[in-house]
Amino acid sequence: MKINLPTRRAMRTALAAALGVCAFAAPALAHDVGDWVLAPWRDSSQTFPGVVVGKSGSSLTIRFDDGTRETRIASEVRDFDWRKGSSIECQWKDGNWYSARINWLAEDGLTMQIRYDDDGTIEKTTTGKCRSPD
Repeated sequence: MKINLPTRRAMRTALAAALGVCAFAAPALAHDVGDWVLAPWRDSSQTFPGVVVGKSGSSLTIRFDDGTRETRIASEVRDFDWRKGSSIECQWKDGNWYSARINWLAEDGLTMQIRYDDDGTIEKTTTGKCRSPD
């Protein structure tokens, strides 16, 4: 009986692919206390900015930029990735959420200038009044 074993090259390729998948999946679970992240708040499909303030097993406690706290499953949390030009939604004075783009984000990471998509209004605001769209 002849057994066909994979070549070394085939095994290296398979190993590299497996490592690539692991490296891609790892960031969802790699958040530590102090990391700035985006996470769902309550039952919302949008994600809101906050900082990881606690970690227990596969759960992370987030202090959102508006001051509220919530514990989420780590796989629901992603890296904070807002930059100049990012599309977000911000809460206007009337309490409704409107689409906007970031013009600039200050070094403190909380203060930013946005431009609303619907009427072009430019406003200085904070990350605690904004969220990522679904």
